[in-house]
Amino acid sequence: MDLYFITEGRFIRHLDGKVYSKGGFDYSLWRRYLTFFDNVYVVARVVKDYQHTSNKSNLASGDRVSFIDLPYYVGPYEYITNVNKIKRVLKLIFHSGAAYICRVPGQIGILAANMLNKKNIPYAVEVVGDPWDVFAPGGIGNVLRPFLRYFGRDSLKKIVRRSSAALYVTNSKLQLRYPVKKQIFSVGVSDVKINENVIPPKPHCLSVRPQILKIISIGSLEQMYKAPDIALKAIKLLTNDNVLCNLTWLGDGHYKQDMIKLSQDLGISSEVKFVGNVLPNMVYEYLSAADVFILVSRTEGLPRALIEAMSMGLPCVGSDVGGIPELLDKSVLVRKNSVDDLVSVIKQFYNNISFFNSQASRNFQEAKKYYECALNEKRELFYNEIKRISK
Repeated sequence: MDLYFITEGRFIRHLDGKVYSKGGFDYSLWRRYLTFFDNVYVVARVVKDYQHTSNKSNLASGDRVSFIDLPYYVGPYEYITNVNKIKRVLKLIFHSGAAYICRVPGQIGILAANMLNKKNIPYAVEVVGDPWDVFAPGGIGNVLRPFLRYFGRDSLKKIVRRSSAALYVTNSKLQLRYPVKKQIFSVGVSDVKINENVIPPKPHCLSVRPQILKIISIGSLEQMYKAPDIALKAIKLLTNDNVLCNLTWLGDGHYKQDMIKLSQDLGISSEVKFVGNVLPNMVYEYLSAADVFILVSRTEGLPRALIEAMSMGLPCVGSDVGGIPELLDKSVLVRKNSVDDLVSVIKQFYNNISFFNSQASRNFQEAKKYYECALNEKRELFYNEIKRISK
């Protein structure tokens, strides 16, 4: 049986026909599906870029994995101008006897699910985020934000309820807001891929207080979801209080230059480094060199970067949104947009070695729940259910 995987992800098609991911969807991801399905057809936005510099770590196509190119667009306005073209492509691929997974939220996934429902073709969903949180005030600058918030929430509720199977990346958060019908199979499984080959043998514990507390955060700067402004303001207050620290930020996007300017305006540019995007293997190198990981997002699903930091045995701070409270101890959760809360927890890590080490050890053990071997059993149940409902 073939699987059609419909995603909001964006990809690049090279001159040689190979397709490369812009992040998060490399070929290794598809291996988990190929164990159960004959072929995987990824239905997504693909742009032709014959000048693209090939990078094997971002290669997304390969043996038994090919792409069905949708018109490439960015943002709601371009989506509206391309929606009819997208529909025409989708109509050509929808047929009985194949399996369909719509990765949602996202305009493409919701459109595809509605079209499949009209054709009475069963589909499964992978629910990886919450539009109600994504379009909350402060997260995105768009005049359509209030409309997109309500429309996104209501649309996602509808297509999840109509689905024939559902996988959520949280254990309970997304399930409560976007439930399936009774008797419909659902399971909570993170989509995190932990590289167990680079995991250290023990957590990052200290014997003495570090001279400089090395803080790291990871997240796209395309929008302000990850609250880099809150992180920068916290660094400013910490340095004012003689807490010697610095911040490394991994991730690129539209707001990167704005955040560099903010660090300059705050007088902390020498304590902050915006690295940009790095290769997956380099993420672990940066994490291994850090002391504390922070993720003070305004919205989240179940964040991969946080679990990766936990797997490296780092003490972490996270905002109380999305699936973050399912991962971290209550003592290190901070209110969304609260600079003071963030400063308070980081000070505890700086001044209390026992607290630092206990959180590092706790996270190191907790992350083992998200190793591939621990998640495969749940995924297998989901994939077998998809095959059953698609026959």
